[in-house]
Amino acid sequence: MSGGSTSRRMKADDRRQHLLEAAISCFSQYGYQGTTTARLARAAQVSEPVLYRHFKSKQELFASLVEEVGKEVIRAWRHAIAPLKSPMDQLRVLFRLNPAITDPRTKQLYQVIFMAQTEIGDPNVQAALREHYEQYARFLANLIKRAQRAGQVRRDVSAVGLAWQLVHAAIGFAFIKPLAIPGHATPATVEQTIGLLLEMLSGDRPGEG
Repeated sequence: MSGGSTSRRMKADDRRQHLLEAAISCFSQYGYQGTTTARLARAAQVSEPVLYRHFKSKQELFASLVEEVGKEVIRAWRHAIAPLKSPMDQLRVLFRLNPAITDPRTKQLYQVIFMAQTEIGDPNVQAALREHYEQYARFLANLIKRAQRAGQVRRDVSAVGLAWQLVHAAIGFAFIKPLAIPGHATPATVEQTIGLLLEMLSGDRPGEG
């Protein structure tokens, strides 16, 4: 079945989703700069005119992909914490759901995102990347505010500030983990780090009542 035949038989929303899915593997294989619209079209098995009917440029496709991944992550977070009543328990679960390392589908894309942040000068792409991280911070800040009201998280610091510290920690961890540095991401060190983050949020210290 040819790419043109496939694209004609797919609904517009399905075609768009198909292009986004194909773009993940293409960007991860060639990087942002090395990915052309011709390569994107070949990866999706469509012609470039079909690609341009859905996305005006590579930059627009990349921005849409970043936006789509962000929405998926928030949906996964909501689903994971839904059974839990305690805001602190919900935060504890989220500490183990870093999308840049725990989701096989998006792990490759985050490697591209990290590289792209130093390469991309396009303002639309930069705006997409800012919104991508800001939505995580907003989600965490709202959860931290609930925990503060419940007396589970210290109230002497900004919920937004704490949320960004968590985002910073998650990005740094995901950025370094692919280097496979001995001792960096063992189960023991990961659990120790989670414990320290929880202490930071609650203000508790070992041995304190």
